[in-house]
Amino acid sequence: MRFNFKNWEKPFKIPGKEDKSLPEDYWFKIAEKLYQESGEIPDPLEIRAEALIKAFGIPSGQYSALELGLKKERINKEKDRIIAEYLTNKAGILIDKKTGATSFDFRDFYPKGLPKELKEILDPDIREIMETEYKHMENTRERFGNTKEILEADFPVNYFRLPGGIDIFLRGYAHDKQWQENHGEFLKKINEKAKVICIEGFADGSFGTSLDLYWSHSESQPGHYDALMHEAVDTGFAGLFTEIDARDVSKISMESSPPFYNYFCSELPSDFFSQYFDFLHREHPNLAKIIGSPKELKQVLSALSTTKEGIAARKKEIYRQGKCYSDFPYLSKEGKVSPEPTFLELGQHLFTDALSAIKLHLIAELMADGYIEKGPIIDYEGAFHLSNKSFFLRYPQYAMEVVLRTVNELMAGRVKEAGNIPEIYKVFENPDWSEITKEIARLIFKEPEKDPSKPTAIGPDQRQLIDKPIDFLEIYHINPQEIMPGTEKIKEIREKLSQEKYQ
Repeated sequence: MRFNFKNWEKPFKIPGKEDKSLPEDYWFKIAEKLYQESGEIPDPLEIRAEALIKAFGIPSGQYSALELGLKKERINKEKDRIIAEYLTNKAGILIDKKTGATSFDFRDFYPKGLPKELKEILDPDIREIMETEYKHMENTRERFGNTKEILEADFPVNYFRLPGGIDIFLRGYAHDKQWQENHGEFLKKINEKAKVICIEGFADGSFGTSLDLYWSHSESQPGHYDALMHEAVDTGFAGLFTEIDARDVSKISMESSPPFYNYFCSELPSDFFSQYFDFLHREHPNLAKIIGSPKELKQVLSALSTTKEGIAARKKEIYRQGKCYSDFPYLSKEGKVSPEPTFLELGQHLFTDALSAIKLHLIAELMADGYIEKGPIIDYEGAFHLSNKSFFLRYPQYAMEVVLRTVNELMAGRVKEAGNIPEIYKVFENPDWSEITKEIARLIFKEPEKDPSKPTAIGPDQRQLIDKPIDFLEIYHINPQEIMPGTEKIKEIREKLSQEKYQ
């Protein structure tokens, strides 16, 4: 099969009308289709993903987000019911039928403001964040009208409630000084209420280094995330900063050639695709069968790359009433653009969103169990990441499968010699599942120095950004050498499932 993106040819068959709610089971049915692609006997990679999910203690699919105390007791049943009814049970709003663009922004659910019953039950900080975002939207419309300029428009704010009753906002963001200046006053107000703020790191830097660069390196001050961090602390934020999108091309790039995001990486040798396809054929044969060959794997990776040859040329930005929506153009098995996941989820962009979703679940678990102060999590990302990450948050096991499919991206920062692509072949040939587990669970936290007399501006007296070591595996007594089933064990599991199928 030859994979080529085609234009958005026809309206997608998405149930409902524009500006109307999608059916509550909309995403569940999509996930169901994905698991049907796996067949009745899971592939080895899918068994590994399930083992990791169980070991980490995070849900596999759609989950109950009941608020629990440290002894796992229910806190407020009525509050759980109301939040589920008004927010978390909703699948979203259809924004544009032609492209299939949907929104999970609570401001689109309730354009006139929060319903009274919901407003009364929300925690004060959550309510204030939401009400500030309504004012933010109103201000954007007053200043810029029905703008179609990306640096003027607002982006969606997706609310989720993760297990344990942990509140999280996926906040659309533009990596641009002008956008930060246009919208920063409202971001300061919501950041003041947060306990954890997640920012996107520099893709060409090692995972975890961007926080310090944004904070105190004079040559790393582009005027967006650096300004956001400084302004948050100036306004009163005293929580934790973290970086969760672990994209790392500091040693090798397996997607785009410099200048980044222009063209699919032409330096990748044919051996790369052969090695990668052999890995998929061994670990994920159902996916390898759909793709077909190393040559077609290259086509899929090119089509899903964040380049002018891939998704950058196919993404659609929909502007509505001062807000910009940008859904991800997935690749269907027929080689067309799809508004929803199709089982062909590969590539760096989807890797970083899947891994981010996993790390957000880990942070929420730490928060629910009292290892991090409980309160709102605000995760900032380019709006193009919102739809993918929202899906992966709902279905963490599928997110884990995507991470393991793209294990080369996960381990790219471990390469010792810069530019040495063949070094990554070791990950394909003989994956070190213990080290892979450690990399997935690795979390980076930084805490601003608690001395308000010091400035946040760069200089000799600048407030420090202090390391806050939190080892998820150590806290939960998870031995990465023990949780992943070996080849023989996986063979036993699959044989047992096969026997049960035919009994």
